[in-house]
Amino acid sequence: MAKPDTSQEMSRETSREISKSARQTALQILYAIDAKQAYTDVALRQTLRHSTLDRRDRAFITECVYGVVRWQGRIDWLLQHVCRRPLDSLTPWIRNTLRLGAYQCFWMQRVPQRAAVHESVNLARHYGHPGTARLVNGVLRSLLRQHTACRPPDAAAQPAEHLAIAYSHPRWLVERWLRRYGWERTRTLCEMNNRPPGITLRPNTLHTSRVALADRLQQEGLLHIASSTVSPQALIVQGSDRLDRLPSYINGLFQVQDEGAMLVAPLCQPEPGQQVLDACAAPGGKTTHLAQLMRDSGRIVALDSQPGRLKLLYSNMQRLRLSCIAPIVADATIELPVRQQFDRILVDAPCSGLGVLRRHPDIKWRKSVADLEERRGVQLRLLHQMQKSLARDGGLMVYSVCSNEPEETHDVVAQFLRDHPHMRLEAIEPSYPQPLPVPSATAGTLDLTPDQLGTEGVFVARFRAQPDAS
Repeated sequence: MAKPDTSQEMSRETSREISKSARQTALQILYAIDAKQAYTDVALRQTLRHSTLDRRDRAFITECVYGVVRWQGRIDWLLQHVCRRPLDSLTPWIRNTLRLGAYQCFWMQRVPQRAAVHESVNLARHYGHPGTARLVNGVLRSLLRQHTACRPPDAAAQPAEHLAIAYSHPRWLVERWLRRYGWERTRTLCEMNNRPPGITLRPNTLHTSRVALADRLQQEGLLHIASSTVSPQALIVQGSDRLDRLPSYINGLFQVQDEGAMLVAPLCQPEPGQQVLDACAAPGGKTTHLAQLMRDSGRIVALDSQPGRLKLLYSNMQRLRLSCIAPIVADATIELPVRQQFDRILVDAPCSGLGVLRRHPDIKWRKSVADLEERRGVQLRLLHQMQKSLARDGGLMVYSVCSNEPEETHDVVAQFLRDHPHMRLEAIEPSYPQPLPVPSATAGTLDLTPDQLGTEGVFVARFRAQPDAS
């Protein structure tokens, strides 16, 4: 099994050993993800926010946590070849100690295998007992001797099983993609999902431009800055794990947002002075994008059912110096707290998140087909409620999800149109300042998967109310 170098920070800095507390911290985060169902990004952010560890240790922790979660399926498959006990029978501490050790041994080129094993045994002794320390030592050493014999099933005979193991995806999801996309595209999609995502920034065009922001970021120490080919305003950056500490961020000159997500707000075609409703607004990436496109003129009613998440939107509003957004705590699936007609409505609906596995790899181990059906009901209720508030004289409503699964995308659109014949899909291409790099799936929709342009998976549909409807 090849041992690719997946850590840029680790390859650049090799002057000293990783601290013991870095490995302990990584294990503690993995425990929280496994035993307490914590979200990977949230657990990392909360743990590292007040950490005194240096940059190299922080990079090591981030690489280990995301790497273990991303490759958990393949790691567990390898471990189970040499571990006599089912992994599920081990405590979360010991199970994740084994995963962490295996990841360092086979995925992190700059970590000596002997160090990975030795430190894993120390962790097992600290979070278990002498018997679990012996177990960890024996399993990892056996795996080092036998790993070359561990090969996924034949791709021709068992394509789904092969891809699920080789690319660490749940089999049920791989089977769906094989039926829909075929072998080659499914393989590419799985491969893309395992690549760590880049960081893209949306300049706050009310206070700067893309060129001016790029110059400012270079002055602040970011040396690797490129323009996006997907979104005309986006910048792709490398070289900082704490963008929120940059003066340009604090002064509201940019918002971190994926390139795919940046395609959504322009579809609403918001204009200065309009009345706009954002049904599921927090944490505010698309909401603040709408405000920029409106030149901060008019009014955006921003709803979210979770007060804590709405605080994140309010914080972004203040930082970006936006005044046209009115945050309101409300559940958009029931009667709205505001009674008016809106020129534009954005329904960025809650979904499975299966299109954003690059950024949130834990999602693939937590979702099932049942989740897709459950979300579908919520999405249809949202659209039903929102269309009541859409102006009939040419109002536009945009529906978006970070998923490409039919139950949450094309099936929702088809059912909504059957239930509301006064609504029509409207072509999306005219809304973009440049030709879309990929054609829309059907007129009025965009179904963009990560393997196409390297963005998050996103589905968008645009509806226009018919003025002559009764």
